[in-house]
Amino acid sequence: MSNESSSMIDITDDPNLWNRFFMVHALLVIGSQEKDKSYNLAPKHMAMPLGFGPYFGFMGTPRKTTYRNIKREEVFTVSFPQPDQLVQTSMAASPREEDDSKPVVDAIPTVKAQEIEGKFMENSYLQLECVLHDIMGKFGEWEMIVGEIVAAYVHEDALRKEGEDADDNKLVDESPLLAYLHPDRFSTIKKSNNFPLPKDFKR
Repeated sequence: MSNESSSMIDITDDPNLWNRFFMVHALLVIGSQEKDKSYNLAPKHMAMPLGFGPYFGFMGTPRKTTYRNIKREEVFTVSFPQPDQLVQTSMAASPREEDDSKPVVDAIPTVKAQEIEGKFMENSYLQLECVLHDIMGKFGEWEMIVGEIVAAYVHEDALRKEGEDADDNKLVDESPLLAYLHPDRFSTIKKSNNFPLPKDFKR
């Protein structure tokens, strides 16, 4: 129900609901192996840890090669790029050639995964190796691809310390984070503050 005195605008029936405002997401790159044993890299933003255990998920659709690769090979990698890797991340979104190849991926520096068959973006600050746990859905044409993390690596410059030596503010300032502002912008996060959690808060 609308309220004439409200500053809120009803966009319930807008077919482009999620494009009518900006929303902050992590920007990451999913790696998967093609049928010909080459590798694909694809940037994603609808992705997140699932709970506080070793599970990570992202949205995919059967019309995309990433989905089909992971369903077939049952493994994938996750690379969290640093801000200076924005152009490489954008390159990974390039369309395929008429023969379904994606040669632009060869121009992106990569490193091999250790526990599964896959590749990461070189110098990404967080790297996850995942085996397929489940494909859940549907949400329209989209499904949630869930992986179980079997190996995880964080760049030494991005590793949080614990105890008295911890300085999270300095860490974020010196190792900034790359964010995607859906639908079409990005930001580099260098400033942060402690969240004002209530006293004795427990998750």
